[in-house]
Amino acid sequence: MKILVIGGTSFVGRHIVEQSLLNGHEVVLFNRGKTNPDLFPACRRIVGDRRTNMDQAALEHWDAVIDTSGYTPNDVKPVIEALKEKSDHYTFISTISVYDDFSKGDVDENGTKFTHTVNTDEVTGETYGPLKVMCEKEVIEGFGEKALIVRPCIVVGPDDPTDRFTYWAMRTVEEGPIAIPEGDRKVQWIDVRDLAKWIIDMIEGNKTGTFNAAAEPVSFRAFIDELIADQGTETIAIPDTVMAKVEMEPKHRFPLWMPITEQFPQGFFIVDASKAVEAGLSIRPLRDTTDDTREWAAQLDSGTCKVGPTKEIEKLLIELSN
Repeated sequence: MKILVIGGTSFVGRHIVEQSLLNGHEVVLFNRGKTNPDLFPACRRIVGDRRTNMDQAALEHWDAVIDTSGYTPNDVKPVIEALKEKSDHYTFISTISVYDDFSKGDVDENGTKFTHTVNTDEVTGETYGPLKVMCEKEVIEGFGEKALIVRPCIVVGPDDPTDRFTYWAMRTVEEGPIAIPEGDRKVQWIDVRDLAKWIIDMIEGNKTGTFNAAAEPVSFRAFIDELIADQGTETIAIPDTVMAKVEMEPKHRFPLWMPITEQFPQGFFIVDASKAVEAGLSIRPLRDTTDDTREWAAQLDSGTCKVGPTKEIEKLLIELSN
């Protein structure tokens, strides 16, 4: 297949390109050439801005287009206008953040979504989900039954620029005690490589529709136990009430740790991904994801995660919980 990947050099897009090449497809990258420009030297590139230069991509016909970097309608509209008659299949990477209500348990693809219009291109915690809803609408209107919309949960694994999972993978091999959340809460993720493989399988099968993409949720306790494995590291459970007493900058908050509330009774965004599993999504063991993430992170120059509490904050929380 001849596949155009918009983006393709940062995390999810990077692994989608790797899987496409592994499966023997011809991959052409469309991006500005600013992120990891030396990746995939064997791939042909169209250098341009998706908002102003899509006419270059419209000169050819594509068996499939994969959009890994559309965050606002102004990102998506020029692509759809240029390629809706030039592609047989269109994949849009969306997010489970399009859903506006997690209060009733695991949310499936029919869950209610944000309905208000956002009149800005600024992507923040408040605008991210609504903007993605607006993007999805543009995709459906432009490509209709040729569209595959994928809504991943937290994506993890090697090359993750957010360090949300990486923090826990690396912290659980360090000396304890380790602060973890107290209570009956869950966590959910998807390995970027499982996501990429499934997306390419879906494209090869000309499958369309809307799908959540996620592993089965597990308790945070089980999640941490799997990461610790046989090391026997001590953990200390921190109540939400104690956590609320300590002021932290956003970057110093514990990743994947949300307070249990009426809106988030499981302490996290939890979705039902059974539709994707029925369509072939398979999830590798968490231990494999953890080991590979640690190996990748150990090779980085920084040596520290961009997110997560300082040792001083963690020590204070443990002291307040005793």
